[in-house]
Amino acid sequence: MSERASDRNNYLIEPDDYIALGNRQSQIGNQRGALAAYDRAVSLAPNYAKAYNYRGSFKFARLGDIQGAIADFDAAIDRDPDYAVAYANRGLLRYQQLGDIPGALADLNLAILLDPRDASVYTTRGLIKYGELGDVEYALADYDLAISIDPAFAAAYNCRGLLKNVKLMDIAGALTDYDRAIEIDSTLSEAFYNRGTLKHKELGDAVGALADYDRAIEIDSNLAAAYLVRSLLKRDLLDDLLGASIDYDRAIALDPQIIYK
Repeated sequence: MSERASDRNNYLIEPDDYIALGNRQSQIGNQRGALAAYDRAVSLAPNYAKAYNYRGSFKFARLGDIQGAIADFDAAIDRDPDYAVAYANRGLLRYQQLGDIPGALADLNLAILLDPRDASVYTTRGLIKYGELGDVEYALADYDLAISIDPAFAAAYNCRGLLKNVKLMDIAGALTDYDRAIEIDSTLSEAFYNRGTLKHKELGDAVGALADYDRAIEIDSNLAAAYLVRSLLKRDLLDDLLGASIDYDRAIALDPQIIYK
């Protein structure tokens, strides 16, 4: 894809070097150092779309600075109107944080038009079509497309499995998709949680469900929904009332509104 770099003119340290430094600092948890590196990349090359996009992604994912991230994605697109990744990132933010479904879909559709081989964009669009628009057929088509583009994209299998489980009542197909997601990415907590709920509610497999809930919580100790369903499993199928109470209290502590969701 196009990444305009008109301001990069033989710097001793290139803007891309500062972007790489920002990425490394972010990975080790040095958020102040990461932001300083991204800021330096932008100041060195104020017309370089990639620098704004990386800084925007960092602000979104690490700092929770939604308005700052939007401003950076806008700046990236302003400097390179053909920059598909910036549209995809802005679309994801509009969907997840702003609830701007029309804006999110417009960005994702344009990202796909500019780069039709990015599996993650189809998956995000599928989530919107399923979760927000109730369009099961088109959501399934997007998940299928994502998997055809990248057969090793775990998130697409997990999303397709959830749709098959909840909307299509294809329990065998859902289980196959969850298994494949976990085979590809053994750290995908959502896939363990989803497979656990299928084993728990559809198959009555208490032992298998418990193992999946345990693994989901091991990966993400703040996953309130996993504590809640594990509490119900322990109470209803495992006769572990103390464990159920502890898990329930933990779920409420993490998300006081979870019982109403």
